[in-house]
Amino acid sequence: MKYGLFLLDDEPKPTVLPDRKQHRQRTTPTTPTTPTATWRQYARRSLGTPFPASTPVSARAVDDQGDRYRELVQKAQVRLGGVAKDKTHHTRASACQAYAHPIQRELEETRLFLSKLSVDKPAPLVKSDVDKNVADTLAKVEQMRHDFENQREQKQKANEAEKAEAAKKVQDAKQAEEMKKAEATKKAAEEAKQAEEAKQAEEAKQAIEQSKPKESSTSEQAALLAKRYRDMYSELMNDLAPKIRADPQKRAHCFKQRGLVTRGVGQLKDSWEFIGRTADSIKSILSASTSADVQDWMLNLVAKSLVKQAEREVSVAPHAAYPLAATAVLVMQAYPKLADMLMIRLVKKCPFVVPQYMAKRPGQNTNDFIKAAGYRQNDDGDIESEGIYAERMTGMLALFAAIVQMPDIGGQPNPFPVHHGWTWLARIINMPPRAISPLLVQTFLSVAGPTMLGVYGRQMDKLISVLATTWIASVTGSSPLAVAGKSNLTTFIDEYRSSGSIRECKGRVIKTR
Repeated sequence: MKYGLFLLDDEPKPTVLPDRKQHRQRTTPTTPTTPTATWRQYARRSLGTPFPASTPVSARAVDDQGDRYRELVQKAQVRLGGVAKDKTHHTRASACQAYAHPIQRELEETRLFLSKLSVDKPAPLVKSDVDKNVADTLAKVEQMRHDFENQREQKQKANEAEKAEAAKKVQDAKQAEEMKKAEATKKAAEEAKQAEEAKQAEEAKQAIEQSKPKESSTSEQAALLAKRYRDMYSELMNDLAPKIRADPQKRAHCFKQRGLVTRGVGQLKDSWEFIGRTADSIKSILSASTSADVQDWMLNLVAKSLVKQAEREVSVAPHAAYPLAATAVLVMQAYPKLADMLMIRLVKKCPFVVPQYMAKRPGQNTNDFIKAAGYRQNDDGDIESEGIYAERMTGMLALFAAIVQMPDIGGQPNPFPVHHGWTWLARIINMPPRAISPLLVQTFLSVAGPTMLGVYGRQMDKLISVLATTWIASVTGSSPLAVAGKSNLTTFIDEYRSSGSIRECKGRVIKTR
């Protein structure tokens, strides 16, 4: 049997233990209760030593521990109430009393200490103070959050500005590099252009110088023919042109008709039907002239349009010379004076149709000589290259060759027949060649050669043999124009010798519709 705590009386009183059922139904006796603090709080204190300084203790804790202690005492009384008074029980009771006595004394000291103990309760917080504290805390938190956001935003802006500055530096460096490259490329292009222009000017000057000592090689008849056409041009510009400009009605009429002529010539096609309509339109314009002066001036404008179109188009497409030549022949059949007007315009721009190699006359300035030779100058005074000059000359010579080889049209003879071509070819062969001469001969033979071979037969064959055996070999000079011209002409003649016929130029046979 186990024993718990109990209260000491003067003498233990035996009690009869109730039966189990009665014990379960019994209620715990009540004892006076006073607010006490638990002795366990001071369990480590040795007996007889003073208690530590009082400290505030929660009232709730004191009440809870006091109730527990009272419950233990009551249970001890119930268990010891039924102990018998015999010796055994007495001995046991004495031992329990000896064990419980110090505990009882400790209990009394504890009660005495707790009775003197002051219990301080904390002052309750006022709701307004709580709200203020919370509000202050929240305000501080919000301020901290706001400061943090500002710092983060400033840092982000600083990073973005730094990145933008770095990107700008990279872009500026890239643009500077590109500008530097562009400037270098532009400078190189300008230097190359200047070098090319200087080279072309030098070639032109060499060609001009080459022509000076060879003026005597031009036949007397060719020189007289060239002089005749140049005099006619001077008369046209000095006498007829002022008359037209002085009369407002004539000037307006010529200006209006000139546009129609230029449009019709510029729209020519490789078709007899279209060529016939264009020629009829030009003849109608000429027939509408109000006077002989107006008609002569309009013939001059028609010739000028034909030569200008040949200079611009035939130089790159030789077959375009045939429609122009057919139109010219159809108009010349009605107005023969157009032949002279054409030669005036051709000799002015291309003296090789005579043929004539120009030379600078005593007292003639350089600009006049360059203009008489057919060279062009830009606004800066630079002379066109030898290659461009040769292209323009061959275009106008192709028109001349296409006109002389044109057969009779509509039962009417060609006013500028093929014998003009034979004269031209014989004259140029009898002249010491220049660098441009092989190109001129090949152009003429490719356009008019088939017709001339058909007309002159053996004589034409002998003339070609002279070209092959002696004339080509007499072409001197190492310029690209001379070398290419000699090579192409040699190939052209070799083809003729192997086939027995001259290769026709494309477009020589005009379409019927």
